[in-house]
Amino acid sequence: MSAPTPPTVTTIWQLDDVDWTPVQRQRNADGTVSVVREKWPIIRPGFLSAHVHYEPQMVVRRHGHRSNHIVFVLDGGGWIGGEWCTPGTHLHVPLGASFGPIVAGPEGLTCWEVSFGEFGGWGDHPELYESEINARGVTPLPDPPLDIGDWFVDPRGDWGGERPSPKVEGLESVRVHVEDLDRIGDGPVLEKRPIDEPGFTSVWVRIDPGDSVHRPPTAGHRLLKIVAGDAVLAGRPCPTGAHIEIPIGVDPGPITAGDHGVVLLELTDGPVPAD
Repeated sequence: MSAPTPPTVTTIWQLDDVDWTPVQRQRNADGTVSVVREKWPIIRPGFLSAHVHYEPQMVVRRHGHRSNHIVFVLDGGGWIGGEWCTPGTHLHVPLGASFGPIVAGPEGLTCWEVSFGEFGGWGDHPELYESEINARGVTPLPDPPLDIGDWFVDPRGDWGGERPSPKVEGLESVRVHVEDLDRIGDGPVLEKRPIDEPGFTSVWVRIDPGDSVHRPPTAGHRLLKIVAGDAVLAGRPCPTGAHIEIPIGVDPGPITAGDHGVVLLELTDGPVPAD
């Protein structure tokens, strides 16, 4: 199977149209099995947008990605790097940094995870993972097989041993919660910016029912996810979970909130103002 190519127009990917894929398993001390399952609305060389569910008790190693990586907690709760994280937690893991271990709470943990670049992983501080699974009586099980295409290189075994790790000593992930951020502007559209850098932005947006906002073209690769509620973009419905990919320089048109309003997270990898 050949690798998917980037779209040249605004594309809406519906989460309900994507099947769950199990990617990691473990046997718990009580004999039950916990699984990490992922949906990939967008998966291609150099880019990944994943809806990830960690079942209760699941433990995942501390790791980094070979790209700029974002983790946004959607539902449930869990410990990430020893800190309890709830919906609205926003984690930025720049290239060279790592995060975790991840330990899913009693209700499980669901996140949106995005890699702008190669999504291959690399392990960091394996002793932290060993400490977590030993304390909980967890036994790792073989990873389920993945059948994605000839282009796909399985990142699950990439611990940074066969090729150099991109780790940058002293570089850390940055964790914030959207409730703790200052509001930008007034009126029916509420914006908060977990990341506001020249080459990368993350904007949390809440739009009141029936109101609209126009996200102008940018000189960067942009992705929107509908976190809650629903909206209409250029006449096309965008329910909760929809992923909206906007190529560089493309004007997607206004996005209008539905009857219950909409909450979305917008990520832009590259300069925000269009050239």
